[in-house]
Amino acid sequence: MASSFAKSFERTLASGRPGLAALLDEVERFLDAAPVPAAVAQSMMIACDEAISNAIDHGGAESGVTPTVDLRLIIGEGRIEGEVADSGGAFDPLAREDPDTTLALEDRAIGGLGVLLIRKLMDRVSYAREEGRNRLRFSKTFSIE
Repeated sequence: MASSFAKSFERTLASGRPGLAALLDEVERFLDAAPVPAAVAQSMMIACDEAISNAIDHGGAESGVTPTVDLRLIIGEGRIEGEVADSGGAFDPLAREDPDTTLALEDRAIGGLGVLLIRKLMDRVSYAREEGRNRLRFSKTFSIE
């Protein structure tokens, strides 16, 4: 890895959906500069977007308050790890059953596709409730050329 490359990225999103596009632009710039294959970077972008969107859209559902969302990415030898932590009410998105994607669209229950997508794109996905925050962690390994 080039020494001029930042191996980690951390940002806080307190403004909810209005600040999401700018945050994702920053993530994209970080990943574009990273020694990570393009397909892995694209998968990480999608996972970050889905995880942050879920936190924004569902994290404050009970209180009506937009949660603060923290994003952290760390790149190591052949691995990229992401964590989305939010201040919303306790919610384990991995506890839900995966939606039945064999059903016709009009017969499917709403929700769950974003988490299913994260599970399909990442090698590892885990959830923990720590210090009053939801923490969704996900990672992808890749070969170094």
